[in-house]
Amino acid sequence: MKATDSAVPTVAGKPVLSPLDPGFWNDAGNAWDWVRFVWRGPDPVVELNLSNVYREQRFSSQTIYQSIITAVERLKLPGTKCEPQVIHEGGRFSPFRVYLQIRREFSEFLVCAAPVGESFFLTVRRIDRFPHVKWFHYLLAAGFVGLLACACVVAEGILPGLVLFCILLSLAWSVMRYAACATGAWLREHLHEVPILGPLYLRWFRPDTYFRQDLHAAFLSLVDGVIKEVVEGLQQTQAIRPATEQQGGPLVPNLHEQG
Repeated sequence: MKATDSAVPTVAGKPVLSPLDPGFWNDAGNAWDWVRFVWRGPDPVVELNLSNVYREQRFSSQTIYQSIITAVERLKLPGTKCEPQVIHEGGRFSPFRVYLQIRREFSEFLVCAAPVGESFFLTVRRIDRFPHVKWFHYLLAAGFVGLLACACVVAEGILPGLVLFCILLSLAWSVMRYAACATGAWLREHLHEVPILGPLYLRWFRPDTYFRQDLHAAFLSLVDGVIKEVVEGLQQTQAIRPATEQQGGPLVPNLHEQG
């Protein structure tokens, strides 16, 4: 009977690796990816939720967006915002399209309704931007706190420096606590974007509790439902047929700009 390898311990289904294991250092890839990950956080998870193409039909993009906004507002979901999002087709100086963004905390839907040739397309993407904390966030935070303590001691002496260090640490703690409690405040909306500090703030002051997970699931389900209702309504309405020379009437080169 052959001896088998010892089972690797797991937490939440993921293996817990030793620092001596090469896989332990693969959380963020190579050195440049690691720096980018620390500064910007992980790339958002994007899923194409819906993609419809209406051949030789035209609709008003603004009417579709407004119908979705009205339906979402009727849901009265707390913390939900609907606003236009300008996204360039290529680089920063390339033509752009106006998308509809529906977001709550770190989850959002991105809707694009636009003409393509003599037809029309509508896409819906679901995006998760939650910046999960990693082990190196704690390591970098501990290093920063240590440097701050040394700087205070060098500048003011041992006792005054330690007092100054405690004051600064208490101030940072109070700011994060205020951001977690102040509903609708600018600090609450943007503190998580601060490199290193942001993920730790979310982990300590805005943890991913069962209640937040339930609200997140309800937001995704309800908004997805009202968007599909609006899209299904397009099949029941009279589309705007592209004007042709045989039919008469003015030719509209880009109805999306007028919609």
